[in-house]
Amino acid sequence: MKYIIKKKNMKQLLAAILLVGVIAPANAAEHLGFDLGVATKDKVAQQLKASDSSFEDDWGYKGYNELTSFKVFRHEKFNKFGSVNEAWLEFSPQGILYRISVEYSDSGETFKVLKDALDAKYGRANQQGFGFQSEYKYRDGKTEINLVRNTFGFGDEQRTSLTYVWTPFSGEVSKKKEAIENEIRKKNAKKAAGDL
Repeated sequence: MKYIIKKKNMKQLLAAILLVGVIAPANAAEHLGFDLGVATKDKVAQQLKASDSSFEDDWGYKGYNELTSFKVFRHEKFNKFGSVNEAWLEFSPQGILYRISVEYSDSGETFKVLKDALDAKYGRANQQGFGFQSEYKYRDGKTEINLVRNTFGFGDEQRTSLTYVWTPFSGEVSKKKEAIENEIRKKNAKKAAGDL
């Protein structure tokens, strides 16, 4: 008995196989080619430059060196799964990569490929959401993986997001964000107090 695989389905199958290879390397902390919880800003910048990626490395709270982010416009490992709308690499207060987030403009093909590959690697997801948005949560040791599908709009107006978070840094990142935002609020209040 012969099986006929349509060209479109073959493309999806090959992309899913590639994704399993990307999300399941020998190093358990490596996701989409980056070492979560290990890689420094300098190391990530070197990787991006070496792969001829397009990015900006100066995002974060203005006037603060902690919690910086890289905005990635083009990166081979992100782009191979679909049309990237935006992508971010975020760093802990010590400058260690703790979060990777990639959002795709997607009519549904990218979502199917990513979900099939993640299900194959990590098992069935914990699913939640309602209406236009569904979220699928996976776990890889200390890494939390979220696949979010937003079906609002038509075709490529719809979005699929894939996010990896190195959870041991989540507490200190939240604490630092809160401290910076409190300091900014105090500065703003002091600036405006005399005029109000």
